[in-house]
Amino acid sequence: MNDSITNAGSYIKTKYNEMPVAKRRRLRNIIIIIILFLIFKNRIIDGFRNLFHRDISKIDVDKGNLTFENGEYYSMCSTLESAMEGTGTDEEAVMGVIMRLRTQDDWNYLQKAFGIRKKDGGTFYADITGDLKMWLGDELDSSEMQELKDTLISSGINY
Repeated sequence: MNDSITNAGSYIKTKYNEMPVAKRRRLRNIIIIIILFLIFKNRIIDGFRNLFHRDISKIDVDKGNLTFENGEYYSMCSTLESAMEGTGTDEEAVMGVIMRLRTQDDWNYLQKAFGIRKKDGGTFYADITGDLKMWLGDELDSSEMQELKDTLISSGINY
């Protein structure tokens, strides 16, 4: 086993030394970039995630205008996640939660409570990481989204 590794290393070194200086420099830079990416992969991925997701913590909520207790919002989030997780969507459950909201602060607090979650895309689709609006946009077709927005508008809530 060690002989094969030594032979492979010698072969690579020979090929590297036969390269022109410009190609060696380019190869060295590519190797350094790959190593840095592997070391800082999680930070890089988190940085890209932050670019594509709104900062949920910056949503304004006047807690004096909330209709429900804190725990009820988290219960609604669990209901929404269950309704949208896996194959198919329980549109009635989604609309049931949305119809309960009475104020803009209810909607804003629901978004904050939902936060950023990872959704399993299943066998054929990629996983999705996003906020409540991203999940809704992924799960509902255009007519269902319009119904959701109309329901919110009827309560004086901006989507």
